Amino acid sequence: MPPKKQTAKADNKSKRQDGDEALLQAVILADSFNRRFEVLCQDQPRILLPLCSTPLLTWTFESLSLSGVQHVIIWCGAHEDKIREFVEQSPFKDVFKIECYSAPNTATAGDAMRHIDGLDILNHDNPYILVHHPLVSNYDFSTMVESHKKRRETDKTIMMTLGVGRGGRPHPESPIMLVHPASSRLLHYGLNPLAPRQQRAKIPAQPFLDPWPSSIDEYEIWSGTNASSSRGGYRDLGVDICEADVQAQYTENFDYAHPRRHFLKGVLTSDLLSKTISVHVVGDETVDPAAPDSKIQRGRYVERIRDTRTYGEITLDILQRWVFPLVPDMNEPGGEKYDLRRGNVYVARDSVVLARTTALQGPLLIGPRCQLSHNTVIRASTLGANCVVGDNTTLNKAHIWSNVRIGADCVLEESIIGDNVVISDGVHIGKGTLIGPGVTIGPGVKVPEFSRICRTRYVPKDDSSSEDEDSNSDSDSDASESRKKSKKVIFDAQAAENHRLAVLGPDSVGFLWPTEEEEPPEVDSDNSDEEDVYEHPKNKRLGQLGRRLSDASFSTASLSTLSINSTTPPDSPASYASSGSELEVSGLNISDGPPPAFFAEARSSLSRAYDEGHSIENASLELKTLVMGYNSGIDTARAEVVNFLMSKVPGEGSAGQILGAATKVWARWGQLAVNLSRDSSDIAFDVQNYCVQNAAYAPWFGIALRALYDSDIVDEDGLVEWRDAPEARGEGALEAERNAYKETHAKGKQYVDILEQMDSEDDEDESDDE
Repeated sequence: MPPKKQTAKADNKSKRQDGDEALLQAVILADSFNRRFEVLCQDQPRILLPLCSTPLLTWTFESLSLSGVQHVIIWCGAHEDKIREFVEQSPFKDVFKIECYSAPNTATAGDAMRHIDGLDILNHDNPYILVHHPLVSNYDFSTMVESHKKRRETDKTIMMTLGVGRGGRPHPESPIMLVHPASSRLLHYGLNPLAPRQQRAKIPAQPFLDPWPSSIDEYEIWSGTNASSSRGGYRDLGVDICEADVQAQYTENFDYAHPRRHFLKGVLTSDLLSKTISVHVVGDETVDPAAPDSKIQRGRYVERIRDTRTYGEITLDILQRWVFPLVPDMNEPGGEKYDLRRGNVYVARDSVVLARTTALQGPLLIGPRCQLSHNTVIRASTLGANCVVGDNTTLNKAHIWSNVRIGADCVLEESIIGDNVVISDGVHIGKGTLIGPGVTIGPGVKVPEFSRICRTRYVPKDDSSSEDEDSNSDSDSDASESRKKSKKVIFDAQAAENHRLAVLGPDSVGFLWPTEEEEPPEVDSDNSDEEDVYEHPKNKRLGQLGRRLSDASFSTASLSTLSINSTTPPDSPASYASSGSELEVSGLNISDGPPPAFFAEARSSLSRAYDEGHSIENASLELKTLVMGYNSGIDTARAEVVNFLMSKVPGEGSAGQILGAATKVWARWGQLAVNLSRDSSDIAFDVQNYCVQNAAYAPWFGIALRALYDSDIVDEDGLVEWRDAPEARGEGALEAERNAYKETHAKGKQYVDILEQMDSEDDEDESDDE
């Protein structure tokens, strides 16, 4: 049936038409930017693939219409013409305004966001909804938008709110998030693949050692659900509420390619941006009992199609009515009419022929004009339009698209079969198999589990002009022949043909592709050394239809919600205890700091600035760029600056010589350390640490403090604060270093005491004069 107009929000709609309120916009990234559905995307983009016989884009439209969205922007990849054609024929164009955009050489989501920023098509005065993947939801995202606006009223630094869901099925792409629960502020977002299993959860120490704002005194660590349970845990919904600052940041940072790996990390670790990210947990909203619609049951189902695994899971969720009212018999977004039978069996009303001995075991869906023969068993499967199934054939958790012919005596296990496929008699399709459109499987063939069969030869990504699954769309025979003749194909053509004949037989039409785990892992296009851990073959295989997480060889222990109090003793920063968690936390620790490459580049930058006489402004800018790039934190960077400058002061000579040399160095370059300090005492502590680590400088520590004071780098208050701090006397230090801290403290204290006494005497003299 056509989508319904929004009537519940008529008052709000009239206000928007009167110009009192800005339109709610949504951006859909229709391109997948990966190859997970590539076999099935020869003729159409992933966003138009059918789910329960309805295109994924239609499901996304339906979800947005429930949220009161009035302007939808679709960023297309390849097949832009098909998306535009689909939009023109969609009834949703009468519900909200739909615009399609694309640009050549858009290889990543970051490229798309930069293009969108350049088009200036988003309202800068109102947040918008960003949808990363095809979406199936009965949740009203306008609630999430309003929560974002309320947080912005008290904290203008919030540039994005990330949608989070509770519980749900475990998935190999579940992140680890560090959250301040009182303010819903996101402090850290880390990738946490199930395989290879990470033994330690690396969390930057900065939020613990120097919380900002200082009012943050409690943290929670959110992670995915246990591999053997669907209870507890949190999941990233792939839906964000964004301010105009978001796309602007992509434009300013051309190395941002991925919304999570790059953009989110860059914002959360920036010392210069002063922007924050918040989280919104779907279903945690408080409802005003006085509101007119307070008793209305609000949907909380939000899932995205990321891979074939989620494709199968979401299909069964729809058939089991978890997405009510978006169910086939009531409000199926595709408009087809179905009858609901016992056991969640949905049968189209249009000319379906079922033999008397056909066995239907729900949940399942049978599309219009299908014919099922004698002794056919259909179990937890879906069939599109115009499908024919022969005698004695069994379909178990199989997803059959339109115009498919399946012969007699066949068995199909947990597979996806594309449009216009012919499966001959006696064929056995193993679980996890993907068969692309237009393929023919000859009689008696046994297709191995997790096979991928396409009508064109496989071309490795590095040797193809395509950057993702949607781009591999050329179905012309000339293009196919050129691929066959390409010398760039990494496997031997004759060996591949022999293998194809051995598996598929001479009567089949199609080519075997490498399984997903046999493909090389994805590498960031801007940084050839940066691997997407979610695309690692061992992790990617867990996202395949037919896989069980129990197949993976890793412990079922998983991170769950933790309460972390800032009063944890400083000598045990990782000694956090689980607070009511049902899951064990295994090997949690705070990361030790930036990688060695940061220190090497920082020293190189400082040496170049020192030797070439750069200005303080230019040298500071280069250092802060490194801090942002490596997530080092300003404390680590400042300590590196102090160590470098102290190394330029001779450790031998008379007191006068050392004082002169030190004062000269600090007067010229000390502002580099000041620019990375919150308080001048920080620099005094760093100088003390250097003298402790370099014994030749320990006797001259008092002189070093005088040089800092004489060059106006550390003021008297900073020196007094250092002197009175327990850390300066070695408290909390390693046992082997405590004596060295006590000795340096004694020498530095002498100078600070004299300085303080002189200042006191000056005050007395001024009083006497009065």
